[in-house]
Amino acid sequence: MKIPVFRLLALFVCFGFAKVSTAQDFERNLLFWENRIIDVGTILQENGLVEVEFLGLNQTDSAIVITDVITDCGCTATSYDKDSIPQSKVSSIKVSYDPDYLGGPFTKMIIVRTNQDIYGDTLYLRGVNVTMPEDIVAGYPHKYGAIGFRLPVINMGNVYTNEPKTKMIEVYNFGKDSLKLTGHELEIEDDFITTYLSPEAIAPDSRGLIVLEYSASIRNDFGFLNDQVLFHFNTLAEPVRMSLIANLFEYFDPIPKSMELEVPRLGIQEIDIDLKEIRSGQNVKKTIQITNIGGEPLEIRKLTTTCDCVQANLGNYEIGVNESTSLEFNFDTRGRKGIDHKHITIFSNDPINPIRTIVIKSNIK
Repeated sequence: MKIPVFRLLALFVCFGFAKVSTAQDFERNLLFWENRIIDVGTILQENGLVEVEFLGLNQTDSAIVITDVITDCGCTATSYDKDSIPQSKVSSIKVSYDPDYLGGPFTKMIIVRTNQDIYGDTLYLRGVNVTMPEDIVAGYPHKYGAIGFRLPVINMGNVYTNEPKTKMIEVYNFGKDSLKLTGHELEIEDDFITTYLSPEAIAPDSRGLIVLEYSASIRNDFGFLNDQVLFHFNTLAEPVRMSLIANLFEYFDPIPKSMELEVPRLGIQEIDIDLKEIRSGQNVKKTIQITNIGGEPLEIRKLTTTCDCVQANLGNYEIGVNESTSLEFNFDTRGRKGIDHKHITIFSNDPINPIRTIVIKSNIK
């Protein structure tokens, strides 16, 4: 089998930094794989088989023979070269996935056994299989002209600042002309998403995917956010408006226990505040102390509350080492009765607990 020169060079460069240092390591790493996990992303059932290729480099001082390749599902088939793999040569295992099965996220396991390793290496093929609904009209009930969507809202889930997150949005073309996405708009100044249609043109009575990539670092905010995105299509005079919701979080690298006192740390005087019995219509005020108990300056990124009836104000958003500031909140109980719970959420640069929640309990009479 001929491997493209650029991929072969990349394999040697990659594996050159992963030298075997002990006999035990040598036994565990007979084949070094370009990728042990291949993610095919979101696929549409009607597009048929999906094929990928795993490349493995023989880093031993003798030839290796792949004796068996086992998969954990009948939907996954493999083919491979049964000839021996000489020293410093690359072998290929081709894996095909048949999406004509249950829909949803999938992870398929491929076990590769050799004459020198009966237990084998484990490879993974993963992605999301989107099956075709039996009733097309019912399957895409949210229609804008001749364009159908499964849902009226795009839910990104949790998005972290270290890398963008991608979402696939199903689109069905009920029209008579090919459908194209000509662009998008946002109602805020910073364009924190990129979008394109896959395929670039959706034929009549067919479906495709809007591929949307969301950058939390560009959005530059925290917590639950609800933005409006307008999609422009070639077949519609007016754009399609959809809600784009996400929970944004700052990403921090793991901190070893030995450094816990050296980084910023958020200390809160009370996190469970019981106001006990209060009167409806009463304005209740309380102040608690926020302290930096770490070894570097603490930055409060954002304060949020679960209700407009709770207003929270912080004395300082930058707190030096061993310094404190006041957090004052005002709870307006007008129109409220019974057992009540409200939350104040604090986002900070404390890498161990970057999100802290203060619970305010009361019994309103």
